[in-house]
Amino acid sequence: MNCFTRWLLAVTLTLASCAACAAWAGEPLRLADDRASIDLWPAVTVLSDPEHRLDERSVLARAADFRPPQSPHANLGVRRDTVWLRVPIVVPASERGHWVLDIDYASLDRIDVFVVSDGLVTQHHRLGDERVFSARPLPSNTHAVALTFERGVEHELLLRVRTTSSMIVPLRLVGAVPLQAEQARVQMAQGLLAGLGLALTVYSLVHAVMLRSAMFAHYALTVGCTTLFFYAFYGLAPQHLWPTNDWLTRNAAPLMVLLAIVGGVRFIGAALHVRELSRGLHRAQTAVWVAALGCAAGFVVGALDYPSTQAAGTLLGVACMLVTLPAALLRARRGDRAAWAVTAGWAIYACGAFTMALLLRGRLPFNEWTEYAFQIGSAIEMLSWLIVLSMRMDEVRQSAHRVHAERDVMRSLAETDALTGLPNRRGLRQRLDASLPACAPGRLGALFMVDLDGFKAVNDRLGHDAGDLLLKAVAERLRGLVRGGDTVVRLGGDEFVICADALPGTAEAQRLGEKFVQAFGAPFSIDGQLCSVGLTVGYALAPLDGSDADALLKRADAALYAGKAAGKGRVLGAHQMRADSEGFRSSVAAPLPGSV
Repeated sequence: MNCFTRWLLAVTLTLASCAACAAWAGEPLRLADDRASIDLWPAVTVLSDPEHRLDERSVLARAADFRPPQSPHANLGVRRDTVWLRVPIVVPASERGHWVLDIDYASLDRIDVFVVSDGLVTQHHRLGDERVFSARPLPSNTHAVALTFERGVEHELLLRVRTTSSMIVPLRLVGAVPLQAEQARVQMAQGLLAGLGLALTVYSLVHAVMLRSAMFAHYALTVGCTTLFFYAFYGLAPQHLWPTNDWLTRNAAPLMVLLAIVGGVRFIGAALHVRELSRGLHRAQTAVWVAALGCAAGFVVGALDYPSTQAAGTLLGVACMLVTLPAALLRARRGDRAAWAVTAGWAIYACGAFTMALLLRGRLPFNEWTEYAFQIGSAIEMLSWLIVLSMRMDEVRQSAHRVHAERDVMRSLAETDALTGLPNRRGLRQRLDASLPACAPGRLGALFMVDLDGFKAVNDRLGHDAGDLLLKAVAERLRGLVRGGDTVVRLGGDEFVICADALPGTAEAQRLGEKFVQAFGAPFSIDGQLCSVGLTVGYALAPLDGSDADALLKRADAALYAGKAAGKGRVLGAHQMRADSEGFRSSVAAPLPGSV
């Protein structure tokens, strides 16, 4: 049995039960102390007052005009007249007669409760959301008042109800202690749901700010307003959030519905990329959220009354689904997993919303299933939308990862020699910028400038392709000679650079350069032919010969060409050239023997 079949069966059973209750209407109720809660609706009869003129005395004179309600249990639907409800009550002499009248529908505007004993009004209490919470008889999120019935006497309970919302009047008498225990459970459950909504709202707002994402802001608006709607609808917001604010107590619920529609339509539009999918659907969604925002503004300034605003919320909620589902289905057919989550969430939400619409229009009885169906559906929808957010976040992360990977590839290509795979001149600059600040006496950095001796002859004899293969082989041999933290760079042509760090002194640098030269005593095999090339090495040390890349390159290059001029196949450091130059200047400046 699928979910829809179960829902239909539950609705059918509740309709049947309300028909049975109507048959019992008008029978006096016997109040017994051993019953924790007594449903008054089976004994209710009603009288309409379309002119709003009747008072309790004139109503008592028209007792014969009361009729059983021809409506589902505790639900009179949308009524613009004043409705009187009458319940005959019998209190046996052995019973205590202390009860609490509980009306578990917070959106009723005004309820006057009269207790009639022996034809006289003995008690009168005023309830409804026209009274701020702080002025109500009992501190309850429902409309509740303590009543005392004299034992051994027949009573009539009269209620005058007038409201701009749906006239749902779930009447019962309950003991004070059972009511407190039940309300504690309800408040705990509603508190958990409100906490979930608050957590999701804060989570979304933080991400909206951190990621500068309007999609998260729209989700926060939807979740926050939906949470406030249910908190107001069940009477908890007047109790805990605005106990002295009359306007919010009466009007918060429909206002939150309209604002939630604004956020919901915009969130789905962003999550499903509706603008790119269909211009027509995007314009339809825009029309829905603009209409919802306009109705909300009109309600706040008084241009729309409560019934019109409630009807607008219902119609725009349906329109929201009608313009969203086609986009979700189109995306789902294209393999978008987020669209499937949206579709599933909307389907469950639609069942809850349809149940709520039927309840408010007086088509369904008021019970736990119909009362909380919309809240359960909305909670599941919000969680499904959270799944959509996580999917979109994953897509953003993957996109960012691809961008970074592509950027790294481009950077690598820009800093790498295409032939040998070694860093190029730009890569050398990056390497030196990172390593030179750490160089110091006792931790010298060495920059070896390497030039091949005899490469041109090999290239001319064997051809350019063989020359390229030889350069690759040279690169591999140099890689095998350096330490793990050292770097081999190809500047271009047959010039290479080797960067070595943390050398204790100049002697170690000299020995490392000689190691390079000696390693090229062995010939290379290129296309089955042996060929030999040698090395000439010039090097500069940081910080002895300079602390910036340009100075070191210039001095290493000068040492290289000085070495080539001196006969090739040797190693020469910039500090050695400086020492030779200073010795030469000293010899020139010394006086000749016998000149004094």
